[in-house]
Amino acid sequence: MTIQLPILFQIILFSSIVGLIFAYISLQVAPKFGLMDDPRSAEHKVHKVPIPLTGGTVIIMVIWFATFLFDLSSENPIKGIILASTIIYLFGLWDDVKHLSPSIKLIGQFFGAFLLIQNGVQIHLFDSPEFFIQPGAPWDNILNISLTLFWVIAIVNAFNLIDSFDGLAVGLSALSASFFLAISIASGQTEMAYFSAIILGGTFAVYFYNSHPAKLFLGDSGAQTLGFILASMAILYRPNAESQLSSWFVPALVFGVPLFDLCLVFFSRLRRKKKVHSASKDHTYHRLAQRGLDLDRAVLLMHGVSLILSVIGYLCLTLPAIWANSIFLLLMGIAVFAFFILDKNYE
Repeated sequence: MTIQLPILFQIILFSSIVGLIFAYISLQVAPKFGLMDDPRSAEHKVHKVPIPLTGGTVIIMVIWFATFLFDLSSENPIKGIILASTIIYLFGLWDDVKHLSPSIKLIGQFFGAFLLIQNGVQIHLFDSPEFFIQPGAPWDNILNISLTLFWVIAIVNAFNLIDSFDGLAVGLSALSASFFLAISIASGQTEMAYFSAIILGGTFAVYFYNSHPAKLFLGDSGAQTLGFILASMAILYRPNAESQLSSWFVPALVFGVPLFDLCLVFFSRLRRKKKVHSASKDHTYHRLAQRGLDLDRAVLLMHGVSLILSVIGYLCLTLPAIWANSIFLLLMGIAVFAFFILDKNYE
C-alpha cells in the first residue's frame, strides 16, 4: 500500500473535526461525571475555576474512530499500539478521577508496555549487526525488552510531568506527530504515516481548547496516552539512514524537551531532598519565567527548541555515524550546561 497524500489530508481533516466535536461535547458532560480539575486541590495550580480533564478522552476517541474508518485498526503493529494505549488511557482516567498512588500508575504503565511488546513493538538495538555492542542470545532479547520498557515508561512520565501549563504538552505532541508523519512519508511506511496523521489531527483539535487560557486539560489520561503512543511510534519507525549508528539517538532528540524537563525536575528534586513525584513549580518553563520570560513565551520557546531538535535529528539520518554522533554529543553537552544554568539558585 503506497502513501497517498490526498488520503493523508483527509485523515488530518477528519481527525481534527471529530476531535473538535468530541472536545465540545466533553465540556458539557465532564461536570456531570466529576471529571474536573479543581484549582483548590493543590497549591501549585494557577487556574481559577474547575476545568474539564477530557483531553485524553478526546484523543482516544479520535484514534478509535479514525483508525476504524480508515481501516488501520486491524493492521499490526498499529493494532497493538491502539490496544496498549487504551490500557494507558484507562489507568490515566482512573488517576484523574481517584488520584492513584505512584506505584499503581507505574503498574499500569508496565502493563501497557508489556502488551505493546507482546504485539511485536519493541526496540531491536542489541541484536542489530550494526550496533557496537553484541551480547548474543539470550541477552540481546533481554536487553532489548528492558530498554523498550525503560524508553516507553520514561517518555510517558516525561509527557505527564511537562503537562503543567496550557498548550505545552499537546503542542510538543503535535510537533512530534508532524515529525513522524514527515519521516514515515520519506521512508515509505504507509501505516505509520496514516497513524501519525490521526494523532496530528487529534492534537490539533485538543490544542484548540487547551491553548492558553485552557478550556480543557489533557489530564493524566491525555498526557500519558500521547506520550505512550509517540514513544511507540519512535520504536516503530525504520529510518532510511546512513547506518543505525546515525539514527539510534534521533528519538531522544525528537523528545528532547520533555526528556530534559524530566531530568531537570527529577535530579533537582533529589538534590533538594523533595519527593520526586510531587507536583511543584520547578519545571523548565517556571525557571524560564523566573528569568524574565512570561509563561506563554516560555512555552513558545520550548516548542521552538523541540522543532529545531527534530530537524537536527532528521538531518543526522543522512550523515556518517561519526558526524551524527558528534552532533548528538554536542547537544548533550549543551543540555547539561542548560541544566546547571536553570538549576542554579532556583528555590
